[in-house]
Amino acid sequence: MGLFAALMLFVFKGILREKFDFPDSFIYILPGLAFLTFSSEQLFTLVRNRNEVKRYAAMAISRSIIEYALSVILVVFFLTGWMGRIWGIAISLLVVNLYSIWYYVKNEYINFAFHKHQVWDELKFGVPIFIFQLCVFMLGASNKLFLAIFNVDKHALGIYAIACVLGSMVGTIAQSILLYVQPQLYKSISSGEATIQSLRLDFFRYLKLLCFFSAACIVVVVFVYYFLINKLYFSGLPYFFIVAFSSFIWALNYFLFLFLLYYKKKRTILNVALISITCSIIVNIILVKNYLILGDALSGVINTLIFSVIIIIFTQKLIKANFGNTIVKTPVST
Repeated sequence: MGLFAALMLFVFKGILREKFDFPDSFIYILPGLAFLTFSSEQLFTLVRNRNEVKRYAAMAISRSIIEYALSVILVVFFLTGWMGRIWGIAISLLVVNLYSIWYYVKNEYINFAFHKHQVWDELKFGVPIFIFQLCVFMLGASNKLFLAIFNVDKHALGIYAIACVLGSMVGTIAQSILLYVQPQLYKSISSGEATIQSLRLDFFRYLKLLCFFSAACIVVVVFVYYFLINKLYFSGLPYFFIVAFSSFIWALNYFLFLFLLYYKKKRTILNVALISITCSIIVNIILVKNYLILGDALSGVINTLIFSVIIIIFTQKLIKANFGNTIVKTPVST
């Protein structure tokens, strides 16, 4: 996939340069960093699932220190600009991946023998997941493409881009919470302890954490808009709230999607992804064409709400079939 991405970027480099001022060097940098990120995340996932808390913390902290320390040194003292930031990211990922080789060898995880049926089984599960990631891209990251098609003013696009980055922090917070929630949820399911009542409690605990940290994030970002960043970006504050709301709803949806992943519902995942992609393309084209940046922000909310309806419809039967048809009502403290 890394090689395929590099090939596609090379083929469309002219369009990318014209529409986005896309540097040619990114043709090789982006797929390379994506591959290093992917392979490093495998190590973090494995260590997390093995419940090696101290190792996980040491790895995460070390990676962050290496990345940001090198970035600051290269950018500030060697005047390398954005390339210094790229090298900081790349070297930190290389360190993690070198450590992962030692870790895999030590625990005898590396095995070059495999059977054809294993490859086929992984492909059957992997293709729907790949399509789903395209769905995620369409819902959250395709906005710049549609805005470029309709030639939105680059100054306004820059203001909107900052709002999107800050709004997506809610999604980053949600992913951090899910790193803790997912193993606990899967453990309760695999042990047979999960019930409708326990799942409802798990969801409400997740919701409370998400609400608390999202509210804290919003307070911080509003402070940043008013007191820290250039006032030119202040017009993007309404867009921040819209993007943050989309990220919040998406985080709730992903909790339900965890059930489809656990039970490897390949066809269901594929159906959810294809329906969502189709709807998002239609909504994006209509709203962005008529309302430009505002239309793009609103399309994110609408597409996420559409996905909410779809994921609820598809997971409702799955949850009832595996955990009983009776929903035990539990009080929710305010």
